[in-house]
Amino acid sequence: MSILGRREIKVRVLEKSDNYLKFIIEGVPPQIVNALRRVLIADVPCLAIDEVVVLDNTSVMFDEVLAHRLAMIPLKTNLKKFPKIEECEEGLVDQAQCSARLVLQVEAREPMVVYSRDLKSEDPDVEPVYPDIPIVKLGKGQRIVLEAIARLGRAREHVKWQACLAAYYYYPRVEVLNSRDRACYEICRQICPEAVDWDENRGMYVKDVEACTFNRWKTCEHSCNGSIRVDWDRWKYVFWIESFGSIPMRDLVEEAFRILRKKFEDFLEILDIEILKYTTMRSSETSRTGEETETESVSESS
Repeated sequence: MSILGRREIKVRVLEKSDNYLKFIIEGVPPQIVNALRRVLIADVPCLAIDEVVVLDNTSVMFDEVLAHRLAMIPLKTNLKKFPKIEECEEGLVDQAQCSARLVLQVEAREPMVVYSRDLKSEDPDVEPVYPDIPIVKLGKGQRIVLEAIARLGRAREHVKWQACLAAYYYYPRVEVLNSRDRACYEICRQICPEAVDWDENRGMYVKDVEACTFNRWKTCEHSCNGSIRVDWDRWKYVFWIESFGSIPMRDLVEEAFRILRKKFEDFLEILDIEILKYTTMRSSETSRTGEETETESVSESS
């Protein structure tokens, strides 16, 4: 737990699987939450095929289309084995450390489909996330021989390097104003089956506010003619991340926070440099003005 201003940060996980994480976060400004979302989508690096050397291709597919299809195949990426993405981008390490080599060599003895599992990597940890992605159909006697270089990159450069999807919405606050509006209940039950229920004594009531998204709750509100009121908590959100499988979920979130923290550190470093420049410039101007004033005083005395 930590404190941001006067608000305590709270996190509660709603759903977790290998490639999906949904949680409630409370006590954080929307600007920070949105910054995390953008970093997850655009800045967390992963491997993707970036260069293809076609040695032989007698299939009906053009080399360029084949290369594009290969580039869109998600590859498993163990970020702990690679340098930081900033070191790769700035040329601080050997670029071979930021890449992996794969080979595709297939010849059809009969009509067949080439799948992502046919890509063979020199690094056993780098392989297609999903082995059954079709790449191209080959007729009898057709063949493909190529080498592919997968490099670390970010989705801000190309979508093939996007590691996940991420989004959030405000936590809904729902108030039932007319619990006896059966028509409203029927509408909301169709929109959010698990969120509302009906009791003969109580009428309509909110069963589980988290079982419905904020937008769906607003749809209920607009359809009920004032029987329910939906508002949001400005400091509470439902956040979800869906990975494409390239990076384990925990590593994905840790890398996003590392990158976000580095962005703030880089900003402070640049700001300090600019403040120093400004201070030096103002000091020079003040010193120059003082010298000119002193010269004018001497001249008037003469």
